[in-house]
Amino acid sequence: MKKQLLQFLRDDIGKGDVTSAVLPAKKCNARIVAKESCTVAGLEEAKFLFNKKGVRARPLSKDGSRVRAGATILHLQGQNKKILSVERTALNVIGRMSEVATTCKKAKQIAGNKVTVALTRKTMPGFNLFDKKAAKLSGIWPHRTNLNSFVLLKDNHLPFFASPFEAVLAAKKKHGRGMKVEIEVESLKDALIAAKAKPDVIMLDNFSPARAKRAIKKLRKVFNGQIELSGGITLQNLPRYPKAKPDIISMGSLTYATKWKDFSLKIEK
Repeated sequence: MKKQLLQFLRDDIGKGDVTSAVLPAKKCNARIVAKESCTVAGLEEAKFLFNKKGVRARPLSKDGSRVRAGATILHLQGQNKKILSVERTALNVIGRMSEVATTCKKAKQIAGNKVTVALTRKTMPGFNLFDKKAAKLSGIWPHRTNLNSFVLLKDNHLPFFASPFEAVLAAKKKHGRGMKVEIEVESLKDALIAAKAKPDVIMLDNFSPARAKRAIKKLRKVFNGQIELSGGITLQNLPRYPKAKPDIISMGSLTYATKWKDFSLKIEK
């Protein structure tokens, strides 16, 4: 993550900040301000970036905490040119991570404590680990960090096997007992077939709340693993899904449908 942050900074600076080069070098104070209320995240990352340029950064809030519009979240001391060279990269990181953290916090509150809400791999390219960290700050399970995390047999994997049952067996044979195996299915029939091979998790994909409730009730009678719901779940329809009593609800919308939280940097004279 540190290497990725430094790459973000190098990409933004390019061959040099030609605008800040015009300024007379002076020591100054600055602060980063939240322009809207949100769950803040990315302060640790911003502090790291400023420190790398020799700027002292002191967070006034904690990652994962709620801040109000107008609140100062980070105080800065250092050379003006160095502060300004990091400004946009730091604000971009805080803005994106705070939006994900805020959206995830809402999802956690809606779903309650009886079900685990999870991300998917629908994260911003190059920003995957930061999206996952922001989610964790709000009590959301990151799910798979990458393709090496555990086996997840999806719709594009299953055509290469005779049945969902055979797909799960192949995964177990390949990776042994130490690797978690999950399978995604689009019908109760396939879920029951997959259950016979005893995967760790069965994901019911694109089930309506009512259909999911009926399917889970039947699946619980023959399957002792975890049941996950995914596909088309948003903050708007989320309240209906916990009633189906799944173990996990995964939501791609927590990352791909997010916007941006607005922060600004103010130089203090």
